[in-house]
Amino acid sequence: MLIEVLVSLLVLALGVLGVLALLLSSMRVAQQVDAESVALHLAIDIADQLRGRASTTVLTQFDYDAASSASVSAVSSTPCYGSSGACNGNQLAAFMVDEWRAWITARLPTGRVRICRDTTPWQVSTKTWRWECDAGATASAPLWIKLGWQARATFAGDNDMRNGPQLVLHVD
Repeated sequence: MLIEVLVSLLVLALGVLGVLALLLSSMRVAQQVDAESVALHLAIDIADQLRGRASTTVLTQFDYDAASSASVSAVSSTPCYGSSGACNGNQLAAFMVDEWRAWITARLPTGRVRICRDTTPWQVSTKTWRWECDAGATASAPLWIKLGWQARATFAGDNDMRNGPQLVLHVD
């Protein structure tokens, strides 16, 4: 009788451990899906804003990495909304860049966003997207938004931003 109880407790414990492992895995997937959703919304918003202003150099050379303090600049002093929202093109571009940085910091705290003209965003040899942009890309080169992030809870070696962006969107 005692052996039967111990065996049933062992089977129950294994079942509980299995459910806990499944719960942990589903939480990781939910976090990754949330990051993908936030990144997609950000990319679509940036693309919509760029389509009408693609000639603005400040916007097409945006490179923000939350892990690097060198990419953070001073916040624009000119608000471009409300009754006092009279901005010229450069002030509007600086305002939009600040808004994007704030959005990334709030929703993708480990995120990186790069907007640039690039003729070869895809690396054929490694079959991955690349962060680098063509140094000599002209104004006629395609405009790309490249996003990456480090999930809060990942498996060892998973989701390494150094391998390339996780989301790439062609703008024009």
